[in-house]
Amino acid sequence: MRLSSLPAEERPRERLRRRGAASLSVPELLAILLRTGSRGKDVLELSADVLGKFGDLRGLAKASDEEMMELPGLGDAKACVLLAAMELAKRLSCQRDETTASEGWRARVERLAGELADEEREFIFAIHTRRNGSVIQEDRLSFGGAEGAFLDVKYLLRRCVRLNSHGLILVHNHPDGSLQPSVDDIKLTDFLSRRTQILGIDLLGHFVVANGESRRISLAGEPWKAGMDAGV
Repeated sequence: MRLSSLPAEERPRERLRRRGAASLSVPELLAILLRTGSRGKDVLELSADVLGKFGDLRGLAKASDEEMMELPGLGDAKACVLLAAMELAKRLSCQRDETTASEGWRARVERLAGELADEEREFIFAIHTRRNGSVIQEDRLSFGGAEGAFLDVKYLLRRCVRLNSHGLILVHNHPDGSLQPSVDDIKLTDFLSRRTQILGIDLLGHFVVANGESRRISLAGEPWKAGMDAGV
């Protein structure tokens, strides 16, 4: 789709301002970096060409300086912007690996509570652990609006099996600042606990985070009148 055919409010930069960068597709994010198109192509078409050449973001990140600069319509200036963006992403990934490699899952819950403290949208994260409690991986599963986010339980369970998870921790934020779990939060915890038990996976906790704090929703089999346990 050509940029000129989109209403002004649906163009990448305007949508980023209104909805945040996470709402944009990869070609739209590239279009913001590239800023302008080339002869005969607008910036969205040029972004699509870049992705088509390298396949996906992983391919783009692996592209050499020469490969990037030889792409028709890109030019040195635009190629340098993309190369710099890919390098920043690599360095950020290395920083995260160094920071989180030794974190236990409880520390990760605390970190997520801090990172999500000022978010105006709801995010859902999963933390996968080994039998000894060490963390295999942390996934951002979904994000929504201020009223909630959708969780694809089937996808999450497939992910657990693929990662050979022994334990699972679910974390989501409440943008309204309340640590009180909703009825849907409690139902989801109960449902997920039963499904993970079938697979031999321990649901170690489902945490609500808000204002930098966390609360654990009671798991199935625990006293529901308690509503939730304080802290991590």
